Amino acid sequence: MKYDIFLVDVDDTILDFHTSAIRAIQAAFADYGVEWKDEYESTFTTFNNSLWAQLERKEITREYLHETRFPRYLALLGFDDISGKEFNEKFLAHLSTHPIYFDGAQEFLTELNKLGRVYFVTNGTLWIQRSRFDVANLWGYALDTFVSEVAGADKPAKQYTDYVLARIPDFCKEKAVWIGDSLTADIQAAVNAGIDSIWLNPKNKQGRDGVKPTYVVDSYAKILRILTN
Repeated sequence: MKYDIFLVDVDDTILDFHTSAIRAIQAAFADYGVEWKDEYESTFTTFNNSLWAQLERKEITREYLHETRFPRYLALLGFDDISGKEFNEKFLAHLSTHPIYFDGAQEFLTELNKLGRVYFVTNGTLWIQRSRFDVANLWGYALDTFVSEVAGADKPAKQYTDYVLARIPDFCKEKAVWIGDSLTADIQAAVNAGIDSIWLNPKNKQGRDGVKPTYVVDSYAKILRILTN
């Protein structure tokens, strides 16, 4: 077997972060007695994705993202009477306690652990990830978890990958593979570090010039097939 060190992204690879985030926003709006509309989801998705892309390109800081995201989002929707700071606190509280696994994710992690050493690589805020991992009983599926806030940089920054690789005992690039859903965060991080990668792309998203995963798959089963052949 070629690989026995697995660097596995969490959000939108193992846990359905998008659904969790939308449910947290719905719950936060409900706290204010606001009736949910589908347009709130599409507006948030587009706006939030643009912010995270800026963060990955180092155009903004994590602090800026968290401080301005909901004030700007609420302004887009015309809710000038709701405090963005207070809404963000409600959102994070709901988000931190309602992780959602993708179908088959736990079984996938169980099988992956039979094949070698699993490490979680995640962009996120430490206290939120700790809470979500606790609720999801996720800790037992990996030997260690590397959260970007602790590393001092977000994927795909070299500072983040250097932090991760330095903390994996007997790390060997040729035996490692990075598994994730994001071309700009996970696959780019793997490319930057000279590590093979598997892009989990169940929705058949368009690729990007210059970011070349070693493999592209649309299911956990196909990842396991690659790893066992």
